[in-house]
Amino acid sequence: IIAATVLGRAISTEEIDLSSATDKVRIHILYAQSMAMKFGDRVWGIKCQNSPNEYWLFFGADPDDGANQVRLPGEKNVKVSLSELGVSMNWFNLFFDRIGKPYSDYTDETTNTPVSAANPLSLTITAGDSRVLNITPETGFIQ
Repeated sequence: IIAATVLGRAISTEEIDLSSATDKVRIHILYAQSMAMKFGDRVWGIKCQNSPNEYWLFFGADPDDGANQVRLPGEKNVKVSLSELGVSMNWFNLFFDRIGKPYSDYTDETTNTPVSAANPLSLTITAGDSRVLNITPETGFIQ
């Protein structure tokens, strides 16, 4: 009983919201990568914008084209509202090619910017405290 009481007071709802939102973003990024590898004829990715603070799944080189935006599994809308999750996140573009390699910019196979040590991609999710997701070059592994 004492342990349950102490543990219950040690974890705030902000921490739970932050952890939940971080896991959700991570899963959505992995979904985008899996779609790119499944449908190898085009890139897939996730874009996050600051105003309003939301992100979405897309295919092709133009994430802002509404015809390329796809609803993520389990979501009611195409765009996921971070304010509804109680968090905010920095803006980013993340593309994956047919082998799952991550890019921060992608026009076509020859005009692109791969995620690399010289061009890292970090996502910061904030709700009081913050968590950072680092996209690993070449593999797209999320740390």
